[in-house]
Amino acid sequence: MFLDPEFLPVYEVLPALDVFADVPTARAASRAASGDGRSDRAVDVEDRVIPSDGRPLTLRLYTPVARGADLLPVAVWMHGGGFVLGGPNAEDATCRRLAAELGIALVAPDYRLAPEAPYPAAFDDCCAALDWVVDQAHARGLNPARLALGGHSAGACLAAAVALAARDRGGPRIAYLYLGCPVIDDRLATGSAREVTDPRLFNRRAAEAGWEMYLQGADPKAGYAVPARAEDLSGLPPTYVMAAGVDPARDEALEFAARLGAAGNAVEVHLVPGVPHMFDVLAPTARVTRRAVSAWTTALADGIGAGREHAHG
Repeated sequence: MFLDPEFLPVYEVLPALDVFADVPTARAASRAASGDGRSDRAVDVEDRVIPSDGRPLTLRLYTPVARGADLLPVAVWMHGGGFVLGGPNAEDATCRRLAAELGIALVAPDYRLAPEAPYPAAFDDCCAALDWVVDQAHARGLNPARLALGGHSAGACLAAAVALAARDRGGPRIAYLYLGCPVIDDRLATGSAREVTDPRLFNRRAAEAGWEMYLQGADPKAGYAVPARAEDLSGLPPTYVMAAGVDPARDEALEFAARLGAAGNAVEVHLVPGVPHMFDVLAPTARVTRRAVSAWTTALADGIGAGREHAHG
């Protein structure tokens, strides 16, 4: 197993951890490591509550403080956490950075978590968030013609699922799709899914546990639970897939990207060598991380026509 030399010091102090063995403790640790969700000098942060499936759903809306009169490009951003952990604060730093650097708005749904709420709860909530963005776009100063979906890990799975549903349901049109370290196939039949078992890293056991809690016996071939099982991947938005070299989900991400391309979609792929799942959280200052984050951020900006004046102004 090749590990990037800059990641080795981080790896050596990681504890062996079975994250999903004690979900309440893992959730508490996740909350403690998350952002605070408060406005600052660069980004306004606001929570909104909307209905979803007859229940209240909280959305976190990030907008840049320095904004002109133009409608803002917008991304609906799904957090990771194996379908079981996390909330909007889990990707608070990412959403703030994108809002400030690119001059875009981001909407992060606090979707329901498994195992208490298995599929399709999280998917339905993310679809409701997308519908709210489109319905409220002009009232909130957002541009529905420059609309992206994105996320990491399980959030990337949900982003892909929502993109498939939007295609099948006749809209809304998604301009760009970002899939970071996507956990996108419950079958775990690839080489990387068999090989990455290190207890210090996100591994096969954790991937199995997340899928079991999310699906809970639901047919993985039905609906939008498992995007990699979709037979038809045509007609999807331009997509950026970032895969990590030491990740049980590496090969399923690469296979999904290859299928997207074969189906006639524009797809860009970045395989980041020598790093594990969610390496950007574990080693944010490593050169390999900075380069990878810069690459996908630039691609997202180009995909929704954002950030040029912010990046170069």
